[in-house]
Amino acid sequence: MPETCDVAIIGGGVIGCAIAHRLGAEGRSVVLLDAEPKLGQGASDAAMGGILTQTEPACLGPLSTVLKRGRDLYPDWLAELTAISGVTVHVLDGGDIQVALNEKEMERLETRVLPLWKNSPFAVVRLTASDVKELEPKLSDAVVGGFLLPEELALDPRELMVALAATLTAGRHPIRVLLGSRVTRVESAAHGAEAELEDGTRISAGTVIVAAGHRSGAFLPDHRKHLFPIKGEAFDMRPPGATTYALRHHVFTEIVEEGGVERYPYLVPRHDGRVAVGVTYEPHVGDPQVTDRALDEIMEGVTALLPEAATWDVGKRWAGLRPGSTDHRPIIGYVDEHERVLAATGHTGLGVTLAPVTAEMVSALVNGDVDADTRERLDVCRPDREFRPPTPVGTPTPTAQ
Repeated sequence: MPETCDVAIIGGGVIGCAIAHRLGAEGRSVVLLDAEPKLGQGASDAAMGGILTQTEPACLGPLSTVLKRGRDLYPDWLAELTAISGVTVHVLDGGDIQVALNEKEMERLETRVLPLWKNSPFAVVRLTASDVKELEPKLSDAVVGGFLLPEELALDPRELMVALAATLTAGRHPIRVLLGSRVTRVESAAHGAEAELEDGTRISAGTVIVAAGHRSGAFLPDHRKHLFPIKGEAFDMRPPGATTYALRHHVFTEIVEEGGVERYPYLVPRHDGRVAVGVTYEPHVGDPQVTDRALDEIMEGVTALLPEAATWDVGKRWAGLRPGSTDHRPIIGYVDEHERVLAATGHTGLGVTLAPVTAEMVSALVNGDVDADTRERLDVCRPDREFRPPTPVGTPTPTAQ
């Protein structure tokens, strides 16, 4: 006989764990399935940790209403995880500074990006070069200006996953975590859905939720063409003697070199003195191997942004596969005629950012209690939408003119 539960969740990353916690806290019996020996070993382990509102191009459009709700939920969500797990998730709340290293980039930010920022539900503050240097004295003298996005947060995703894992296994809620459990098949029927594991074990549930990151396409045949991996590489550095935050903000810039080579240096300080630096963006690359090419590419961008980083020691290096979607928006909703299989995937680098609001939307669907505001957010992410590649931020649009 198959094991039975209210909800089976495929995928033990930040999205799957957030959903498991939410549904378990509501009294649902949950079985969380993950193929790895430890939770959060996929994209969640490789994330940089920015809780983004405006930095990513995908934030500047229909997804902004979802991001706003997620940002509003985040402080209480982290406090709840800490209260249950006893694990403190350190949060840097100074915001993100997006800077320009030349006048051409500053012009792009002012004419193409700023109008989109102003149309979002989040604050934005223009900075002169001297403002930037006052906020972050270590940044390059080449900085000509920038913008502060004060509502963005930053944390260490590995610390977040430790808190989530401890929360799920604390015994407070009816949640079973089955590690090393690779799902090979999902089927739905009018009465429920079933997930079959590689060893033949079957999990019968009222709802099966697919939160398997870039592997979700294996269980979502109608959406397979819209899901793909996006490889990203990054690494830790440590300024000499640093034992606490080396910067007061996370910092980002775009660099376009002669010949059209683009770099996106991003610095995310950690509470223990490390600075996570990155990050590459390689769509449709499914090999999560660390490369020296990426190390060199990231270092060139980071040292242009913060020259003294050339003297910092390089620590842990990593690569991961983000779950990409064609239009860079998550796919959240039922995907079968019986409404028994529910997708929660395709977060395209915003999984850590959108975890609490994704859990809230999934909970509303599972419980059949979708209010008007949640319906609006679900419509942005609905699986039956028309998938269109996003318009590049630098492209003129009616709202950007």
